[in-house]
Amino acid sequence: MISIEEWNARIDAFVREENTNIGKKVPVRRIFCQDDTDRSGGGIYNETVTLDTIGRFARALGDSNPLFSDPRYRPGGGAGIMPASTLHSGPGAAGPLQAPPLLECCICSTFIGGKMPRLRGISVYDAGSKWERFLPICPGDSFSAQTTFLGVTEVSGNAYAGVSAGASPAARLLLREHQIDLTNQRGEHVSRLTARSIIKCAPPLQNTIPDLSADSAGVRNESRKTDYGTVKANSGSRELSAETTAAAEQDPKGGRPHYTEAELERVYANLDLQLAGRFRRGPEPRYWEDVEIGQELPEEIVGPYDESDGQALMAAIGAANAFATKWAAIRFRKGQGVTDPLTGAHRHPIDRHYSDTMARAQGLPRAIVSGIHSQALLAKSVSDWMGDFGFLRSLDCRCRKPLYFGDISFQRGRVTGRFEKEGNYYAELELEAVRQDGTRHTTAKAIVRLPSRRD
Repeated sequence: MISIEEWNARIDAFVREENTNIGKKVPVRRIFCQDDTDRSGGGIYNETVTLDTIGRFARALGDSNPLFSDPRYRPGGGAGIMPASTLHSGPGAAGPLQAPPLLECCICSTFIGGKMPRLRGISVYDAGSKWERFLPICPGDSFSAQTTFLGVTEVSGNAYAGVSAGASPAARLLLREHQIDLTNQRGEHVSRLTARSIIKCAPPLQNTIPDLSADSAGVRNESRKTDYGTVKANSGSRELSAETTAAAEQDPKGGRPHYTEAELERVYANLDLQLAGRFRRGPEPRYWEDVEIGQELPEEIVGPYDESDGQALMAAIGAANAFATKWAAIRFRKGQGVTDPLTGAHRHPIDRHYSDTMARAQGLPRAIVSGIHSQALLAKSVSDWMGDFGFLRSLDCRCRKPLYFGDISFQRGRVTGRFEKEGNYYAELELEAVRQDGTRHTTAKAIVRLPSRRD
């Protein structure tokens, strides 16, 4: 058994040791069933993008836009206006059909767990990614990727030092960041993702906790700038808003919500409008000159989120494993103590995205929606608004609170700015996804390139 002071010291040492690797570049390797390669840089799920890859991802978003599903579709438009996919030609280009924004998550892992503190009570959550997109992704494109480690920093504003014997400190939240660069078969830099994950270190229930192992750590103190502000890698903690630190917060409810007939009819009516393309700009260009600051995007509703929604995303990504290949991942995580309360068997932590039972075994009230899904649904709203001739240049997302199975999500947004740069025309958007109880679970800022009447 170790003391609370030692528990804190272990976490501090973990942060110092991890930050000796800041700037380290790791190639992202394709995942093979028999491959035991180090996965500290994530893994390639789909090296080559096909019509089927694009179609599965579009269906996982409930996106019926023919731009993403029908190779025969030819969007119209004014003279000189071309779909974003025509920005890229040569081998691999396949007419106007292109991938929905954020298909990058189907190419490679954007959730990189990495090394964890060797303590019990450790859990990891998707904190949201910054998606910088330079070129569209089309059928036939194949990719290589490289991950650069950006470091681990403290993001909890809770005081945890100097806890007296017998008291329980507040949970400590660590932010791990990686930069992932995707390059296509023509050597073009297609996307850059800043992937963020929150490592929640749960406090011990008493002043001693089990001693799993001892970690030694090197020290590298340095300051660096992030979207959250300037931080030092090894000295002190960083204040975040209550909404941000709630990335790992638990919903107090234990069961799935039950909705009235009127509430569900509102959802179904909105889904009918999505299917009919009523929220989708489609082949009619949205010109930059016609965009006004304060303009609101149509509200899109999804849910209640259930098992088939989660399975559709996993089918699109191709991240699931079974039996022996699943066991290959589980056996290295047995120390985390994730076991099935019904069978007693070891389970993979990812099962919290499929099963209420396994989510509760990890301290959650019920199954939790993948952060990637919430981010991609915001991207879909932008895609519908900008139309077939727009291009989502960047999407900076924050997964602030959980979206659980059984929840309904409302996607909303508005225009906050317009600017011209190097002959291109852009609109800035602020977006939010809100649970049925009014809680914002995901927020984002987007930059969209739009056609101009000057072209």
